Amino acid sequence: MEILTRRESDECGCHEEELVINGMFVVIHLEPDSSGHIFIDCGDWEDEKLVSCNGIEDLRKKAEEWVLSFPVLDI
Repeated sequence: MEILTRRESDECGCHEEELVINGMFVVIHLEPDSSGHIFIDCGDWEDEKLVSCNGIEDLRKKAEEWVLSFPVLDI
């Protein structure tokens, strides 16, 4: 996992990070109620997931677990 940026969201002021996990561009967004959004953007394909978490480190871990759970096709 590589952390590209850490910042406050322009829209709401919540903590956000841009990451690269297993070659996928991921944005994590920590909500005030300790839930978190995970956004994956791979150009033609994108997905998002809302999770409960205990802070930004836990949200990073859950994002990595989700990304690594995707099957990889051997071409």
